Amino acid sequence: MKLRTKTLLVVSAVCSIFFIVMTSLLHVFVMGSYSTLEGKIVTDNTIRVLNQFEQQYTSLTQICYDWSTWDDTYTFVEDKNDEYVQSNLQYEIFIDIDVNFMIFYNQSDSFVYSKAFDLNTGEELSLSESLYSFINANNEIFLHHLNYTDEPYGVILFDNNEEPILISATPIVKSNKDGPIHGTLIIGRYLNQERIDCLKDITQLSIVISPLSNNTSFSSSTQDFFANGKRIFIQPINATYVEGYTIIDDIFGDPILLLQVGSNRDIYNQGLAVIQNLFIFLLITTFFLVITTIFILDKFVTSRLTIFSKSLGEIQDYQDLSKHIDITGDDEVSTLGKNINIMLTSIQKLWSMKDSAETSLQKKIEELERFKTITIDREIKMIELKKQLNELKMKSGETR
Repeated sequence: MKLRTKTLLVVSAVCSIFFIVMTSLLHVFVMGSYSTLEGKIVTDNTIRVLNQFEQQYTSLTQICYDWSTWDDTYTFVEDKNDEYVQSNLQYEIFIDIDVNFMIFYNQSDSFVYSKAFDLNTGEELSLSESLYSFINANNEIFLHHLNYTDEPYGVILFDNNEEPILISATPIVKSNKDGPIHGTLIIGRYLNQERIDCLKDITQLSIVISPLSNNTSFSSSTQDFFANGKRIFIQPINATYVEGYTIIDDIFGDPILLLQVGSNRDIYNQGLAVIQNLFIFLLITTFFLVITTIFILDKFVTSRLTIFSKSLGEIQDYQDLSKHIDITGDDEVSTLGKNINIMLTSIQKLWSMKDSAETSLQKKIEELERFKTITIDREIKMIELKKQLNELKMKSGETR
């Protein structure tokens, strides 16, 4: 594999890892912040609804107090006069003060009178017997008062088949608050769909109120927050909708209702849009980083090493040690080129010295060859001369 290919793969791998790590970190930190902000907004929305309940309790208690600290009411629980009923307990009055029913008890905790209306239709209603039984069973809360400021209020669910009721009970006393407590006035508002719709219009939120069951549970994705002493659970329903849950306690302080407050996930989706834009920006940045890095490495490293390879190949092909590598600059690559040129010069000198030594050696060999030829020829001639002399001696001896 060529160096340029390896460089491309390494740079691409490093930048890809950088892109993945940065994307993961951005998602964790940015979406974590937006999720926290979304949780705070849902918590605030839920608290807004709870504050509306508190306003309902406050207005209901104030109305109940105004009617119970009144001489006419004080007298009515004694004589049950019809004039009080005709003047004060008519549909128009109930509409004006926005209550569904009133129940009067005397100082002996005995029932005196009650009146109830459907505020939408104006139809007079009969209160459930189970409501009276519930009040009598809890008379210590509703009917027994320590003083004229003892005003229990809250929500009750006296029957699972009935609607929850916002209720307030105040002691009946004279207008000047003089004299003993003469009984109890209980007024209530049905927590029906019409009232819930009214809360929706006020808060501009989706609101669902349901009885709290024993098996009410939340998924593992639920977050929980604490605000104003209430524990609020946040659970995303889908990509566009989120709900906040909290428990509403009854007049006795026991959990009784589940409040669900829903809203659009505008903040969360805004966070997703930010992440998407950051993702695109990071992708483009990483792409240009890869291209720029490869260009710089190719210009200052890879291409110069290619020149090395090409120049060395030409020196090898032409066996010309006088040809040097032409590399400019003042870095490690140029230093390597200079060292290679110095090495080539040294090799060239060595080859020149080698050629000179070979030439000198060849001359000596030729001289030795000539010397050998001359010496051997003379020896041969001497041997032949001696042979001739010996033959002459032999011939001269025979002649004698």
